[in-house]
Amino acid sequence: MPVAAAKQALFSHLDGLRQSQLWLAGQSGVIAAVSGGPDSMALALVAAEVCRDISVRFEAVVIDHGLRDGSAAEAQAVSGYLEKRGIPARLFTVPGPAPKAGKQAWAREQRFQLLCDYARQTSSAVLFAHHRDDQAETVVMRLAHGSGVAGLAAIAPVSMFQGVVFGRPFLGLAKADLIAVCQACDAWFVTDPSNSDPSFERVRARQWLQSTDAAETYQHIMRLSALSSALSSRLRREVSRWCAANSCFTQRLRAELDKAAFAELSYDAQKHILRHCLAVVGAQPYPVSEEALDRLADRLAAGQISTAGGCVVEQKEAVVILTAEFGRPPSPEKLVKAGRLCSFDKRWLIFAPKDGYIRRLGAQGWAARDKADPAFQAVSGWPARMGAMIPVLDGLDGKRYHPHFKPYQAVCSAARQGQADIGAKIKTSSREEVFVCSLAADGPLDAG
Repeated sequence: MPVAAAKQALFSHLDGLRQSQLWLAGQSGVIAAVSGGPDSMALALVAAEVCRDISVRFEAVVIDHGLRDGSAAEAQAVSGYLEKRGIPARLFTVPGPAPKAGKQAWAREQRFQLLCDYARQTSSAVLFAHHRDDQAETVVMRLAHGSGVAGLAAIAPVSMFQGVVFGRPFLGLAKADLIAVCQACDAWFVTDPSNSDPSFERVRARQWLQSTDAAETYQHIMRLSALSSALSSRLRREVSRWCAANSCFTQRLRAELDKAAFAELSYDAQKHILRHCLAVVGAQPYPVSEEALDRLADRLAAGQISTAGGCVVEQKEAVVILTAEFGRPPSPEKLVKAGRLCSFDKRWLIFAPKDGYIRRLGAQGWAARDKADPAFQAVSGWPARMGAMIPVLDGLDGKRYHPHFKPYQAVCSAARQGQADIGAKIKTSSREEVFVCSLAADGPLDAG
């Protein structure tokens, strides 16, 4: 029964992605993030079988963060075990030493970056093994931190991160169900000692939820999460509907809102619209706080220019304008390989035809640009603040390559062709164009 329930949960999840066109059966693959614990091991076993049944590419990805002694050997053991079970597995090692503080957050960020990079190159969705108990722990922690409705929705079944679809098909199953899957499949798994270390907030939340006192509260927490998720989804739809009718976005660098329509909204509705626009244009890792939104809304009402969430916000005669804030150090830079897709500045998806460094054009580069260059003709009307944010490729061959803004599918097609050329050992020196499109904003998605 536990295996059948897990397979049905995963099949339904993939069906939801297919219906939403976020994941294209026959073109897109699936990768599962596998730590080696019982949750992710159950996901790998079930996903391998389901994907084989429906003829979908599947691969497990194991990442060694290097945070614990013996982690490299453990990651090798997990990868090797999966291969012995007939499950394709790819092992990655996080580069560089961990920071002295904030190791957990650092490891999470590094893990996501590696998963996203591999998912982009293989046109895959990434699956995680988060389950119902993880959901409850997240709600408890966010309650403790005073989160609002969006935060209490907790872990989203489907979300977008730097242009990659993240799926969590097991949120309706308990951890005990996933352990039962491993037992039914006679599967080996590892135990991470940090999962019992009370110095971590999540472990303390887990221990409280497992206590006798929290038995009834657990059910209330899950109902609160479901209600918050439904409300958040409805808010997202209403915000999207209003923005479609009353706003204009230029890439992820600028948003213009109809000032008259914005003024007709309630104070709370204005804050929801501003939060969404700040997330798109500001490309910040976390939503703007309620306090910051209150300050921004008050300053707008007073006709003042303000900054929030990585944006400059101001009112003109007929529009409210949010523009990406340029100039905050450090300026982003990324080393890229020829023929690959990469994300940059948390707002761009880029195909690089050459090895080199992706950087912002900068104020001086924008002022000195060749206005006759076809790459700049499409952005001729942009103000300098936006032009300075354009990504450029400084090739290791000493040349600078300017971007050509294309639709998402064109950027992905260029990358597939680039990979085919490399696989066929075709020289890519004739490929000069850097293809660029905007990434979708990070956050929950409504699939199916």
